[in-house]
Amino acid sequence: MNLNTQKILNFFKKSESKASVLLKDKAKANDTIRDAFGKAVNNKHDLDGVWTKMTLLFGIAKDYVNGDYTEIPKRSIVAILGGLIYFLSPIDIVPDFIPALGFIDDIFILNLVFKQLAKDLEKYKIWKDSQINFIEDVEGTEV
Repeated sequence: MNLNTQKILNFFKKSESKASVLLKDKAKANDTIRDAFGKAVNNKHDLDGVWTKMTLLFGIAKDYVNGDYTEIPKRSIVAILGGLIYFLSPIDIVPDFIPALGFIDDIFILNLVFKQLAKDLEKYKIWKDSQINFIEDVEGTEV
């Protein structure tokens, strides 16, 4: 199958535009993240190669929208939400209902986002791990 990368990138740019608007409405942003996560869980077998990356994208998007983690440039969050919006779209460059191939363009975009934001995501992962360790330390403290 020959993918038209330029078409995919143009579609992704439209998704990023939608993400910029979406960021202004916390409830809708959270709904989008939750919907994308639900779709990912339902199609986990098709997303094996990017599952770990996706869970990191879901986590940072949720923590940013909820105000828990804001140490990331807004353009990076727009790219992440744009990727999730692209992923949510059932009719994109390769429609998701096509068996075995339906998620190939989605995976391409999610990998692209992940690669572009690798440093931001690594900082988030360190922060997230420190939050988990802090909670474990507090819970383990005797009073």
